[in-house]
Amino acid sequence: MSIDKELREELRQVADSMQSPPDLYGRVRQSYQHYMNEKRGRSPMKKRILAGIVTIAILVPTAALASSYLADDIFGSSATIEQHGVSQEDYQEIEGMLQTAKGKLTDDEFKAYMELTKQLVQLKLKITDENGVVHEEKLTKEEQQQFEQLASKLAPYFEIINGTTVR
Repeated sequence: MSIDKELREELRQVADSMQSPPDLYGRVRQSYQHYMNEKRGRSPMKKRILAGIVTIAILVPTAALASSYLADDIFGSSATIEQHGVSQEDYQEIEGMLQTAKGKLTDDEFKAYMELTKQLVQLKLKITDENGVVHEEKLTKEEQQQFEQLASKLAPYFEIINGTTVR
């Protein structure tokens, strides 16, 4: 027999011959019960916290993707503006500018800003070809005046957005 087996057999015989105090079994059992009760009490809370974190991690990006673009309110869609020579990167940049405006303007100011911007963009789309080249000569005198009026009405909003006006 190898030394490991001999040692194991000797230890088993000594352990069998040992007598433990009668209350030791009760204390070990009670300690184990206490440990299990504590473990059961904490586990569901940890699972709930973990489930909450996972839920937030899934829902927040989904909500961000599901929200509509502000630029879509003006152009209709990115496909519409791409027909006029604007790239997807430019479209994202316009969206970023609109998001900045939304953050810096009050709700009423932002609504007015969006309405004026929508009108201005409609005029710009009318005079812009598929290569993105602006042909101002396509505007009538009335449209040119309207264009200038819209630009002057938007100027204060641009000052607020760019931070050049102190409120």
